[in-house]
Amino acid sequence: MALTDALFTGTSGLKSLGHGMSVVGDNVANLNTTAFKGSRVTFQDVMAQSINTASGSGQLGRGATVQALYPTFGQGSFESTASPTDLAIAGNGFFMVKEPGSTGNIFYTRDGQFTVDKNGYLINPSGFRVQGWQIDENTGDITGAITDIRIDRTSAPVATSKIDVITNLDAREELETLIVNLNGDVDDGSTVSTTFVVRDVDGNDNKLYVELTYDAGLNKWNYVIRKDNATGPILAQGTNASTTRATVELPTTGENIIVDWSAVTHTTSADTLSAPGRLGRVEVNGDITPDTWNYLDYTLTDANGNTRNLRLWLYYDSGDSRWDYYVVENPTTPAPADPTGEGGTILAQATNIADTDTWFFLDGTTQRVNLDWSAVTTGGTGSLNLAASYPLQEVPTLLDRWDARNETPLASTEYTYRTTLTVYDSLGTPHEITIYYDTTTKENTYEFLVTCNPSEDQRDFVRDADPMQWVDQEGSVTVTKDIPSGSTYADTKRGVLMYGRLSFDNQGNVKNFYETYRIDANTGVPVKIVGPNGVPVADPADGFEATGANGYPLLIADFLGIDLVDNRPAGSEQDQGTNVQALQQIEMNFGYYYKDSWRSESVRTTQYATSNSTIFYDQNGFGPGSLETVSVDTDGVITGHYSNGRVIPLWMVALANFNAPERLDKVGGNLYRETTGSGPPITGKPRTNGLGSIAPNSLEQSNVDLGEQFVKMIIFQRGFQADARIITVTDTMLDELINLKR
Repeated sequence: MALTDALFTGTSGLKSLGHGMSVVGDNVANLNTTAFKGSRVTFQDVMAQSINTASGSGQLGRGATVQALYPTFGQGSFESTASPTDLAIAGNGFFMVKEPGSTGNIFYTRDGQFTVDKNGYLINPSGFRVQGWQIDENTGDITGAITDIRIDRTSAPVATSKIDVITNLDAREELETLIVNLNGDVDDGSTVSTTFVVRDVDGNDNKLYVELTYDAGLNKWNYVIRKDNATGPILAQGTNASTTRATVELPTTGENIIVDWSAVTHTTSADTLSAPGRLGRVEVNGDITPDTWNYLDYTLTDANGNTRNLRLWLYYDSGDSRWDYYVVENPTTPAPADPTGEGGTILAQATNIADTDTWFFLDGTTQRVNLDWSAVTTGGTGSLNLAASYPLQEVPTLLDRWDARNETPLASTEYTYRTTLTVYDSLGTPHEITIYYDTTTKENTYEFLVTCNPSEDQRDFVRDADPMQWVDQEGSVTVTKDIPSGSTYADTKRGVLMYGRLSFDNQGNVKNFYETYRIDANTGVPVKIVGPNGVPVADPADGFEATGANGYPLLIADFLGIDLVDNRPAGSEQDQGTNVQALQQIEMNFGYYYKDSWRSESVRTTQYATSNSTIFYDQNGFGPGSLETVSVDTDGVITGHYSNGRVIPLWMVALANFNAPERLDKVGGNLYRETTGSGPPITGKPRTNGLGSIAPNSLEQSNVDLGEQFVKMIIFQRGFQADARIITVTDTMLDELINLKR
């Protein structure tokens, strides 16, 4: 019946408008819900009923029903907060949160009220963990897959790998000088000569031959100074010179040496000339018998004027043309059949070496002696002779002056400037590094010495009773070398990390590194890493690179006592055992780096005519630290600020978006779930692929417009009232119909 249909039609309107009022009520109720997205309801008519009319068939409406109910994802305004982990999304996208312990139970939300729980996880108020990518500290790029964001509350220590020290070295400082004061007596018109050795910073001996002729009538000198001998290249000369001094530049390292003969007298006709100093170089000649031991007894005078009794044993293997040798102090008398029977102190020994020279230290001293037998032949006569021994003059360097056995290893009078900074080992323990500077014998050239506290130096050589040992493989031949007498020298160099020289141009800018060394962590021997021409050594003897990844000279430190393989110190890193990789490698930056050539930084060490000073210093190591606060940037990068001063990018918040976000399933708690209608999530970094940016210290407010909701409320109310009238009027009509039978 039509009246009954009218009742149901009105009821449908009441029902639909009731749903609409519920939507309005939900929107208004969540007016202050963080990041709430208001819903919009729309209606549609119900399928009409066909009826017959006078003009034919017609359609009669059956009422209304809810057509669609969707959230509106318009941007809400932002509310500023004091919490750095309160995040809002400016633009499209959702945060991703995961239920702990689940395997893929991912939810999506615009509500960025995040905190850090007791385990360090970034969570929402329901305890769900925020998802993101971990950031590689070195590269700044994200790594791995999206996972739970967990913020480290502690910062692990970082071992120092680069030191930056920028200084100004006073150009007004006086140059160092090495003066060789010759002694002797020369008659009028006579010529005298002598040969002595100047040992350069490389440990190489430069033989200088000096020849003097005196003219008493003119009181003038003729002099010539040659390299090696009387026929060698001329280094300096003069005719009828009134001076008694000449400056010589060493051909190997460019160091300037002054030869002074003002003390030479003219009182007798003895015609003598000599240089002071201990005997520091020995040259041997003769003809030995192959495949048997040959020996030579000789003596040397040490720095204190004492005579040292030495014996050299030589063995030439005619099969492979290699040598074995022993150097013994206070040898057994009479000599045994071979060196295995010696009762004296072995200073040096080697097997299967191809070289014809070696070096050793006098027992218990740091007085190095170079020994050369290149003039020895192997014809079989069995004779060895002392060809010559030369007095030694050494250029005094910071490396030579450092003696770790003293309470103050380097006296304040031995350098012109020093600066100190703190570095860290891999455990986060701080250590002081001191860099000393001093002038040299060369104009516009400074030397530097990088040191640590000797008591903190734990490199392998300081713990070995016999550190200077080498084993190398040359084809099928095993070459060994041992210098037991070097233990005293190694003990004095404890704490020395690097020695080198800086040269400057006429504008005071550093222009070159040269003659740079580091101490071998296993042997205590200086290892050249930059040659006299300023070019880094291609393959330093200790197996490490000469320069680091940034092009700065590389030093090797050990504050932890890492044990290397004994008796296998040089040749390659593998020769020293796998532990060698744990040694601390530190680049030394003076504002100058090597890349095909030496290149200046914008800030660099200088040599200006002003006071010595440290302009800037820094290092990239850190001790352990605890988390003090976090910050988040617009790219969603979460950065930790730690008590040790480290500022570390830790995580990047991941965002997701959907092709149809309106079809997401609301699950309460400001969370949404993926549905078939929404499609799969499209994840990405903030500010990429259409995703919004992150607003830290902010929360997104509800996007509900209260005025709009009140208007809809009135409309729904009036509609409901009208529908209610339909029912009441229809009820009255039915009542009239029922009353017809009365």
